[in-house]
Amino acid sequence: MNRLKFKKFFYTGLLAVIVAAVSLAGCSSNNGNGGQSSPSVSPSAPTESSSPEPEGAKEITLNWLTYQYGPVDDNSESKKLLEEKFNVKFNIWYMDATKREELLGTKMASGQFPDFMTVYNGADLAKFIDQEVAVTYTEEELNTYMPNYKALVDKYNPESWTYVKRNGEYMGIPSLNTDGVYGWAVAWRKDWLDKVGISKVPETLDELIDAMTKFRNGDPDNNGKKDTYGMSKTGMQMVYGAFGIYPEFWTERDGEIVWSGITPEAKKALEVLRQMKKDDLISPEWVLPNGENQGGYWAVSHDFVNGKIGLSSHGAYYHWAPANPDKNFPGGDNPKLMAETNPNAVIAYGKPVKGPDGKAGVPAPGMTGSTYMAFGKEAKDPEVKHRIMQIWDAIYGDYDLFMKVKFGTLGETYDMDGLMPRMKEQFSKTDEQAKLGLHITFTPFANPEFLSKWQDPAEVEKTRSLFLYPDGSIANAVKSPLPSESKYYSNLVKFQQDTFTAIINGDKPLDEFDKFVEQWKNEGGDQLTKEANEWKQSLK
Repeated sequence: MNRLKFKKFFYTGLLAVIVAAVSLAGCSSNNGNGGQSSPSVSPSAPTESSSPEPEGAKEITLNWLTYQYGPVDDNSESKKLLEEKFNVKFNIWYMDATKREELLGTKMASGQFPDFMTVYNGADLAKFIDQEVAVTYTEEELNTYMPNYKALVDKYNPESWTYVKRNGEYMGIPSLNTDGVYGWAVAWRKDWLDKVGISKVPETLDELIDAMTKFRNGDPDNNGKKDTYGMSKTGMQMVYGAFGIYPEFWTERDGEIVWSGITPEAKKALEVLRQMKKDDLISPEWVLPNGENQGGYWAVSHDFVNGKIGLSSHGAYYHWAPANPDKNFPGGDNPKLMAETNPNAVIAYGKPVKGPDGKAGVPAPGMTGSTYMAFGKEAKDPEVKHRIMQIWDAIYGDYDLFMKVKFGTLGETYDMDGLMPRMKEQFSKTDEQAKLGLHITFTPFANPEFLSKWQDPAEVEKTRSLFLYPDGSIANAVKSPLPSESKYYSNLVKFQQDTFTAIINGDKPLDEFDKFVEQWKNEGGDQLTKEANEWKQSLK
């Protein structure tokens, strides 16, 4: 996720620590320390305009931070391969995902900064640049040291470069979100629907509310107890979508960019959610930081899997992909876990429900990724920055190298299951892949050119039929961090979340929304709205 990220914005809480860290940290040294193919990016070797090799250059130590599922063995084959090829030494940071914010903050406060790091949204990318935690790069550097990656992005979504450009330079490396055409999954407990007498998957907001009521009161798990709920946090997305918005996205109204959370539609959705909560249809634990997830891998809806709620939209389509026994595929994370823990459960896949005006939607960000790679403050040294760019460009321009650092060695760590690479059983768990430096250690972004080689057209069509919502996908209208986001964005989002939570739970009246709108505008929202519309005009 790109998580909307739905591994949400963990960097946000670091900002206060980072401000202090920048002032405390001196200069530390890095020295010694859907299926198409196209000739625009070669699938097997770098393009003729590939970046210069670093032969003869001095060895550089790189502090490398992607979203790791476990520590990387120092002698892992993928790590050693890149170290020898590019004359570098990787210091790969691993941080327990449940403590990552705290651990990264501590490192930065002590003057230790990644040289290359994953950043999960544009607002945080801009903040890191503003606070000098990260550094920019130029058009000349892009053309010289990342020609393959530039060609790749130019083919699929050239606007991505515009979205990360500010004051003539680039703040980070954009991602291509090949999964972004799909919306968050809409998963129902079909066996619950059957039990309460509902013969089809709900298609309207009224039908959704009816199902939620029966899930709460109709004993759908047949245990004789009133211990089930309709939904938790992610089900709310469809209620907002039934009024045409996702409340933490910018949207377009009458040719102008406006914040969805202050629109009249947001108030209408809150009114519905408030009544649903009053009727006890929503799990009381929806207010917890992870909602229906109880720790571990972020995309698992434990409440759904364990039979507490009957509707979930927690995770991307691949987290909900149905099992395919013919191909020995156990399903995405949620169906797989459900089959293990609740084998009698049956999942039905639906679409976002339609509201009173026929609107529907769940977040679907599109091809523009919400995740970026940023160059840390020590990468202001051109030799460090350019070496990183060369590594990145080679991985994303050379299919064989990409496969080697993502999956390992054919026949040893993975096999080909038809068109699809499959990790061998002993390496199927993410922490085992992390030990080998595979998976997302060096390939945190997708490459559509390479991905197309693994796709079975029949499977692609099946995925499209289940998870592509042509009339029910909502994207953020603003694709680039705004100049004042570092000053206002985090506080405004938290203010909105706190206010909406209080309204839904009945702690504040619905009319509190009108006060919220005025305060939101006065405390930076008007400035961000002005900048959002200036950004829109700049694209013309």
